[in-house]
Amino acid sequence: MFAKTIVRILCILFILMIAACDLPEVTPPVEDTASPTTSFVTSPEASNTAPSTPQTTAVTISDNNVNNLVVVQKVPISNPQRLDWANDSQSFSVVNQTTDSGGAELFGVTMLDVPSLATRYVYSVKDGRISAVAPDGHTVAVISGDWLSYSLVDLRAGNAVVAAGTPGFRIANVTFSPDLKYTAVTQAEVWEVVLYSIIDNSEIRRLTGFETAAPVFDAGFSDSPVWMVWHARGEAQLQDVESGALSAEFNHEDFLTSFTLSPDSTLLATAAGKTVNGTFSPVVLLWDAAQGVELRTIVLSSSANALSFSPNGRLLAVGVEDTLQVWNVSDGKLLGTFSGHQSAIAQVKFSPDGKSIVTAGFDNQLYLWQVLQ
Repeated sequence: MFAKTIVRILCILFILMIAACDLPEVTPPVEDTASPTTSFVTSPEASNTAPSTPQTTAVTISDNNVNNLVVVQKVPISNPQRLDWANDSQSFSVVNQTTDSGGAELFGVTMLDVPSLATRYVYSVKDGRISAVAPDGHTVAVISGDWLSYSLVDLRAGNAVVAAGTPGFRIANVTFSPDLKYTAVTQAEVWEVVLYSIIDNSEIRRLTGFETAAPVFDAGFSDSPVWMVWHARGEAQLQDVESGALSAEFNHEDFLTSFTLSPDSTLLATAAGKTVNGTFSPVVLLWDAAQGVELRTIVLSSSANALSFSPNGRLLAVGVEDTLQVWNVSDGKLLGTFSGHQSAIAQVKFSPDGKSIVTAGFDNQLYLWQVLQ
């Protein structure tokens, strides 16, 4: 009986071995325990695959494509006072003025990245006034509440004060030269501007000679490293920063509402009223900066609150009521009118690379305009 049982077991094992020879071999899957990785294409040769989503980039704004100008981003901003681009065109600042619950004035500045308009830095002062932001994109000029001192605050360094001064007079204005060479501190009660080195805050020279009968005047840099701009009521005059030589006077029939210099320092644009063909009209005047000669009169439908040359000086952006207008400088022709703001444009500024225009309006909206491809 035992022998028969052994034989049966051996037969069963033999049959199973034969069946196993006909079964396919199966390799179990290997579990992937590695963390996911991201690959970056570092050269055109690395991949021939086109991006799955269409890509758009901003191009330089010109007379040929300006009609394709569109708003690519917008953000709310309260009571804008000033716009300043960083020299690398990757960010810009907007200075605004508000009041707190007790009625005290508050000045603030916000640095925004381009093109996202994401906030890079925010800074505010209660007992003082923000006068300007340097073209480095992170140094802010602050005038004290009593007008007797100023400080330069580096937002990139945790709002550290990197320079300060008490010049011994009431300060009207502090501006920066576009080439980051000088800080200009303007006296409030005497026709004088003191230039300080932006590197070590040492005094370099004093600019004087401008005279006016107007009780209110101002001076400072305006988009040109060559000229200081003096203005009072309907009068403007340029002063060579290095030599101190004064230009001819630029006189107007009415108060100046805006002015700016071309980046190459050859042109001055001013906005005021002028009698044209017997009719008093709002205009923009284009002047030869060195000679003081009027080159062209551009008649507007309403007064211009803001002006800005393109980096090559061929285009002029103008804020006319609630519209952005772009004019050809060489022939004085209107190239395009662009709507969007709900009230008058207060500030307008071309970027240093010529690919963007920023407008800030009294509707408390800030628009970034670009031509996309």
